[in-house]
Amino acid sequence: MARKNVFEGLMAEFGAEGEEAATPAERDPVEAAREAPIPQAFRRGPVAALENDIRSTAQRSVQEIDPEQIEDTGMRDRFQLDGNDLEELKQSIGQHGQQVPILLRPHPRLSGRYQVVYGRRRLAAIKQLGIPVKALVRTLSDEEAILAQGQENNHRKDPSFIEKAVFAGDLEEAGYAPAVIREALAVSKSHLSHMRKVRQAIPRNVIEWIGEAPGVGWKRWHALAEKVLEHEIDPATVPVTEADAKLESAKRFDAFARRVEAQLAPKKPEAPAPKPARAVRAPEGGAKIGEVLTTGGRTILRTHPKQQEFSEWLDRHGEEALLRLHAQWQEEQAS
Repeated sequence: MARKNVFEGLMAEFGAEGEEAATPAERDPVEAAREAPIPQAFRRGPVAALENDIRSTAQRSVQEIDPEQIEDTGMRDRFQLDGNDLEELKQSIGQHGQQVPILLRPHPRLSGRYQVVYGRRRLAAIKQLGIPVKALVRTLSDEEAILAQGQENNHRKDPSFIEKAVFAGDLEEAGYAPAVIREALAVSKSHLSHMRKVRQAIPRNVIEWIGEAPGVGWKRWHALAEKVLEHEIDPATVPVTEADAKLESAKRFDAFARRVEAQLAPKKPEAPAPKPARAVRAPEGGAKIGEVLTTGGRTILRTHPKQQEFSEWLDRHGEEALLRLHAQWQEEQAS
């Protein structure tokens, strides 16, 4: 008589419409656990081996957990959750159920609680629905959790360049080695260097104001960073408006980049402030005959409204008078 598979039926098929398709390990973690090499310490006879196999399977199989027991802590690889995107996911899970489990690890300091490794969007949607969350629970070190989080994103909706750049910066500040960061994000040394330059040039608060900027690749971010660094621009002084804040994230990037570019354009020299008009009076009697006004690099002679006859004469002899004054000026310059 064939021996019954005691692990059969522990896991349902994942990947219904509305959620991302599950990875092979998520679809059948029991099978993945069986294929994994058995540690030497576990090889202590058939009874102990079966006991260890059951423990390992329980650790990797899907469990239903109260979301209130889960701490959404650790390194974030995405910016704030998009409201529309989250609402669509919530409706999908409410209609079809949670088809793809999230990954948790036991909290390293709080007994009976968990930390989310990946699946924050699903966790946020399920918290709003008020139902238990389906999860895989694995005992992972900090480094293993970071690697799992980064690699999971290779199979899901990929974070934007700037989200990855901020995530890489957080990992660097937390003391992770560059090799671990590169493996977690699946990037090269040069690409990690590009991320570092962008963070160096543009403050965190400005990056978060712009947002995830989907579709804005590393080249545009890198070009912006180089301009900021080369011309010693303080991003905090780049003007933004309330209208900018209402734009989509990628368009906020465009608006910010245009204003940085505007600061690089040569500025027109400011025109000198106009001098006060100087009144001109007749030598005899002191009657006002006009005024001299200098503004915008020009000198203007204006007759007084009561000097109508003089104004008409000046109109007939203005060119002659101007030529005579210019000749006098030339003589003074030559002397």
